[in-house]
Amino acid sequence: MSKSKAILLVTVGLVAGLVLGTLGISYAAPEQGSAPVVGAGVRMGQAIRDAGGRLVDILADLTGLSVDEIEAARADGQSVADIAEANGVTSEQVVEEALAARKAILDEKVADGTITQEQADLMYDRMTERVSERVSTDEAGAPSWAGGGRGMGGGCGQGGGRGQGGQGGCGGSCTATTD
Repeated sequence: MSKSKAILLVTVGLVAGLVLGTLGISYAAPEQGSAPVVGAGVRMGQAIRDAGGRLVDILADLTGLSVDEIEAARADGQSVADIAEANGVTSEQVVEEALAARKAILDEKVADGTITQEQADLMYDRMTERVSERVSTDEAGAPSWAGGGRGMGGGCGQGGGRGQGGQGGCGGSCTATTD
């Protein structure tokens, strides 16, 4: 077999492999649009922080403790519910206040056209589950559902975050928290 025929056969084989591989990947990929994209570009984490709607902010308002005192207790392994109840506040009150703050932000974003009502409703449903989970957990730091990459902003949600959370929290390289 001549050298040019061998090169041609190898080239044809590589092209065929690339085509078949691409078809296999595109077939296995999830259908686009199968679930609504929620939180992309909305910057809910930043909006929640700006509105004083973090769990630590709400707990501070309800209990009279400082955010630093609450963060220290969280670092010592206490849940938001533990801290609240030790200071005469129920965990349900914390959840209600946190959800009210988030609902107000979502309503503003619907009103200004940033998101649709359907997206806001889906986000609120997710927040309801997640806030309840965060109040009762004794784990401090970013939750497992927050996603990994946070973009080019040093982990603080300033870049085009690549994580699933897309909410702009802290990726571990800054001191911001979403509690």
